[in-house]
Amino acid sequence: MSTIDTRTGRIEVVEDQIVVARIGDQVQTLDDARENLDACARLAAPDRKPLLIDMRAARPLLPEVRHHYSGERLDPFFSAMGLMVRGNPLGLTMGNIYLKIARPVIPTRIFVQEPKALAWLRARR
Repeated sequence: MSTIDTRTGRIEVVEDQIVVARIGDQVQTLDDARENLDACARLAAPDRKPLLIDMRAARPLLPEVRHHYSGERLDPFFSAMGLMVRGNPLGLTMGNIYLKIARPVIPTRIFVQEPKALAWLRARR
């Protein structure tokens, strides 16, 4: 199993080493957030893998969904995280807000270009 489709995204393993979650443009519920995180963790197992979250198509999150994503501990499952955002002020703001709220304990960076994100994550396996 290297791909899991959820109601709001597609989670897959690329290059046999990086979990990529591509979030769609549907409004996410708390159940969606749980399903997406569970799928990412399942595909990372049994080892910690880098995680790329492609949120370029995502809508702003409802407060309870944002709280769930920021409250989840990522370090048991992931070695690093990249956030793909739109290269405009709104996309960069969404990424920076997530980082301020979540304060991930794993190395995390914001990207606007997928090849750069994947290269950075490859180095953090």
